[in-house]
Amino acid sequence: MAAAIAVAYGGSTWWAGAKVKSTYDTAFAELPKQTALVRVIERKYDRGFLGAVSTVTMEIGCAADATTAAQAPAGKPAEGEEADADKDEADIKPPKPLRITIRDTIHHGPLAGGTLAAATIDSELVLDIKAQAEAEKLFGKTKPLTAFTKVGFDGAYATDFTVAPAKLAEDGKGELVWQGAKAHVEVNGARTKARYDLTMPGLDFNDAAKGLQLKMGKLTAKADMDSSAGWFLATGKSDARLDAFEFSATKGLGGGAEAATAPKPVKVLLQNVDLTGEASIKDGLYASEGTVKGQGKIGETSIDKFEMTSSARRIHAAGYKKLADAWLQSSAAGGCGKSSKASQAAMKALADQLAPDLKAMAKYSPEAGLDKMVVEIGGKRAEVSYTVSMAGVTDEDLQGPGTALLMTRGVLKANARLPMKWLELIAETGAESGQTPPPEMVAGLVEQGEEKGFVKRDGDDVTAQLEFSEGALKVNGKPLNALGK
Repeated sequence: MAAAIAVAYGGSTWWAGAKVKSTYDTAFAELPKQTALVRVIERKYDRGFLGAVSTVTMEIGCAADATTAAQAPAGKPAEGEEADADKDEADIKPPKPLRITIRDTIHHGPLAGGTLAAATIDSELVLDIKAQAEAEKLFGKTKPLTAFTKVGFDGAYATDFTVAPAKLAEDGKGELVWQGAKAHVEVNGARTKARYDLTMPGLDFNDAAKGLQLKMGKLTAKADMDSSAGWFLATGKSDARLDAFEFSATKGLGGGAEAATAPKPVKVLLQNVDLTGEASIKDGLYASEGTVKGQGKIGETSIDKFEMTSSARRIHAAGYKKLADAWLQSSAAGGCGKSSKASQAAMKALADQLAPDLKAMAKYSPEAGLDKMVVEIGGKRAEVSYTVSMAGVTDEDLQGPGTALLMTRGVLKANARLPMKWLELIAETGAESGQTPPPEMVAGLVEQGEEKGFVKRDGDDVTAQLEFSEGALKVNGKPLNALGK
């Protein structure tokens, strides 16, 4: 009996080890298909009976061939061209790719690390002597990044990530204090659904020499997503909350000694900032919406409320995925070799290749824009919104050039509402620098604009509407060429 149990347990352990290795092999085989900006440089998998050790070195950023192309000497300029133009191109180099090594210590199930699971995995960054010394300046002796993963028998897994707190200070210069971060991620066996929770307690930064200070309070975020159609088309809901964000520049921003006037101090405070997002796919069309809202203060002016909602609707999911996949597979996605004329030509070729698919998506009447941006101060409310879309596109329209399609079927709608009092305050603030007309002229200018049809008065507010459709532009419902008559 004991021998049978031992054989059964040994068989389970062997099966668990084989399943975990297969999962690793599949994940790294899929990686090159997802993006050209992440590459596996070296990989080792040392498997034993009770466990295994996986060591992977990845390179993140532009590939070496793109970097080499960008650093190649400039060729002889054509007649009439400036030699300096080619020289400037050659001097611009893509950022050097980042290499990181991750070591996973794997314990095979069915009793892995004292828990019932196919496997448990302890992950950590592997640093060389030089990188370790640099990391200790920030994190001390604590490991910068660690993770613990529990793998289920169906292939699902749950991971807890921990990023250690960091501190960097220089006497008389400044200080950076980051309180670390923690995240819990759950992914199903098919890797099509994921849930996560993230917590970042806060961050403080100050630069004494420049008079800059930044403070970020607690940030929490969570999401429940379905990536069956691809990560670029992930659906589901997400939300986050930032307790506070404060930025101040006691010596102002920009200007310096050459400025005509001394820069003014800047102080911005945002509080109780909520962010929500939701996306869905119905009948093959993708839709998403995101909102950010909160309150705060700019200088001595209190913002009672700010809210911004943007969205996209009727985006053909299959077409969008094809475009996204092609873009991610190109080096252009990371600006690699952007100084190389050959690379620029390749980017144009990619755009030409994708143009028919982009035009085909227009048949589904896609729409995107800023649904509303609202700011309330002192009981007064300003609001701005706009949408861009394609409407009434036919098969015949798709045969013509893209510019003609945009001119005939493109639609732009924009609305703005601004309190008259705010215009006067803006003029008063800018009058000192001569950048705005004097406050006493504002009412007259608005009146002139109303007479010509560019704006309207609605009580204490000034409003304006803009619409471009069927190749014609209208302002407040009137054709542009009819204004002022």
